[in-house]
Amino acid sequence: MSKSYSAKWIIAADGNLYEDSTMIVDEGKVQQIVLTKDFNLSETKHNKDFGNSVITPGFINLHNHLQYTEIGKIKSKGFKSCLKRMFVNFKKHYFIAGIHKSSFISKLANLLSEYFCLGRDEKIHSFKKGLELSILNGTTCVAQLSKESKYFEVLNEIPVKTYLFFELFSDSPDSSKEEFRIIQKKIDKLLKQKSENTFVGVAPHSVCSVHKRLFKTLVKYCKKNNILMTVRLAESQDEMDWLKFGFSDVDILNSFTGNKKFEPNIKGVSPVVYLDELGVINKRIIASYGNYLTKEDLEILKENNCSFAYCPRVSDYLHDKKLDFSTVLKYFPKKFGFGTNSLAFNKDLSLLNEVRYVNNGNLTALEVITYLTKYPAKILRLDNIIGTLEEGKDADFNVFKLNDDETYENVIDKERPDYVYIKGHKMVSKGELVKRV
Repeated sequence: MSKSYSAKWIIAADGNLYEDSTMIVDEGKVQQIVLTKDFNLSETKHNKDFGNSVITPGFINLHNHLQYTEIGKIKSKGFKSCLKRMFVNFKKHYFIAGIHKSSFISKLANLLSEYFCLGRDEKIHSFKKGLELSILNGTTCVAQLSKESKYFEVLNEIPVKTYLFFELFSDSPDSSKEEFRIIQKKIDKLLKQKSENTFVGVAPHSVCSVHKRLFKTLVKYCKKNNILMTVRLAESQDEMDWLKFGFSDVDILNSFTGNKKFEPNIKGVSPVVYLDELGVINKRIIASYGNYLTKEDLEILKENNCSFAYCPRVSDYLHDKKLDFSTVLKYFPKKFGFGTNSLAFNKDLSLLNEVRYVNNGNLTALEVITYLTKYPAKILRLDNIIGTLEEGKDADFNVFKLNDDETYENVIDKERPDYVYIKGHKMVSKGELVKRV
C-alpha cells in the first residue's frame, strides 16, 4: 500500500506549484499529486501531514570533493603516519617554500599534503561525514570528483544518487597511455558492479595538469561510451599564465604531486580555445569554475551546448574572483547548477547558501529550485529518475517548515530542510539524520 505526504505547498519543479496538496508515493516512486481535500486517507497505509510547509525535489550538487570534509580536523597517529608527515613536509618545503601561503597553489599543496597523511579508514570517515552533511542540507544527488575508487563501495551501498567522476592527471604521452589504461580498466569493472544509484564519468583535472594525448583519448572514449566529462576551465591566474607563457607556479605544484613539467601544445590562447583546438569541447562537457572565461570562451561553450558547474564561494575563497552570476545566467540558461566543492575551501555544504551568495534577486524562489533540481538532473542525464516530482520518478524530496507569515517563496531563506526523503525513505527528521551513512 502507498504512502502520502501533505503540505501547504509542493514545488514539483516541472512548472507546477501545488497548494494544499498531497503527494502519493508507492514503492519509492511518485504516483501523483492531488488536492488534499479530494484525497481519501484510507487509500494509503501511512500519511504524513507537514502542515504549513514546502515540499521540493531533492537537491543536486554538481561539484563535490567530499573526501576532504575532515581535513584539518583529524590527523593520523602512529609511526607510519608520522613518517608520512615528515616526508610530505620536507617535500612541500623543498617545492613550495617560495610561494606565498595565501596563493592558490599553496592552499592546494597544503590540502593534498594533509589528505595524503590520512589513513584509508580516516579518508573514508572524512568522505562519509561529507555525505552526511550533504544529506542534512537537502542534497540527494552528488557529482563526486576523486582519483580513488575506494569511495565507490560506500556510494554503492547508500540511496543517494552519485555521479562519480574519476580525476585524471598526466604529463606525457606515456603517462597518458598508462593513466587511460588504468581508468578504463577501473570503469569497466565498476560498471559491472554498480548499483542503480551510481553512475561513472571522467574528470581530467585541467589543461595544465593533463597532457593533450590524454584529453584526445578521453574524448573518443566518452563519445564511444556516452560518458560525461567534467573539467576545470579558466579557474586560476596560474592556469592562464601557464597557457600564456608556457610556465607558471602550476609547474611547481605538478612537481610536488609527482608530475613532470610539460608545456601547452598551443601558447597564448585561453583554456577553452586550447581544448577546442584539441576537439575536447562538446555537449558531454561539464565545465567548472570559469573565473577567467572571456566572452569568446563563453560563446564557444554555449555554441557547443556545454553545461556549467558554478562554485562561487570557493572561487572567491581560492582566487578572489568568480564568474558574475548574470553572465552565468546569460550564457548557460537551463544548463548550469551549483557546486560546493568541499569544507576544505567552503564554510558549509549548503546549496541554498551557495545560491544566496550570488542571487541578489536574479532568480525567483521557483527558479532557484529548478536550478537546484530539474536542470542539474538534465545535465547529469538523470532527469528520467530525479529532478522533478512527477509520476514514475524517485520520491527524493525535501520538506521545509514555514512560519505563519511565510509562503513558498521563503523556502530560499531557509538554512536547511527539516525532513529529507530518498526513494520515500526518511533520511532526515527534524533536522537530524535518521541513520548514519
